[in-house]
Amino acid sequence: MTAKSKYGLALIAVIVAAGIAGFVVWQKSAAPVKQVPAATVSPPSAPSATPPADCLLPGPAPVPPDGGSATDADMKLGHDTIQNFVLSLEAYQACRNAQIDHAGANVSEKQKQAWIDDGNAAIDQANALASAFSVQLKIFKARNPGH
Repeated sequence: MTAKSKYGLALIAVIVAAGIAGFVVWQKSAAPVKQVPAATVSPPSAPSATPPADCLLPGPAPVPPDGGSATDADMKLGHDTIQNFVLSLEAYQACRNAQIDHAGANVSEKQKQAWIDDGNAAIDQANALASAFSVQLKIFKARNPGH
């Protein structure tokens, strides 16, 4: 991670953790569910000695379930899908940061700034998605007292 990025991964981790914490509390009060691994996306690896050729932006973004009509299973699937997508966006930002860290002298400052902006836009998207899920989770909980 470089100091060049506008947002740190810690910020998104806090936002997602807050939404996940609320989901976990809701989950514990629901009927027992078989334990599923929290994420199937591998965390970004340490920067390599060679820069990545290109970074692939994940897409399209998943849509949070409608808390007004979603079932328990819908909310769980929505949570897991969004969490995996957020991890992919974080990996994208890490890839852009690695490109900057390994950029040769022939890479312009304008190009580096574009990579920073791309990584920051991905984190903005992750924040918006996590917030949208959190809103729907609150609606779901209001509709299902005790969850």
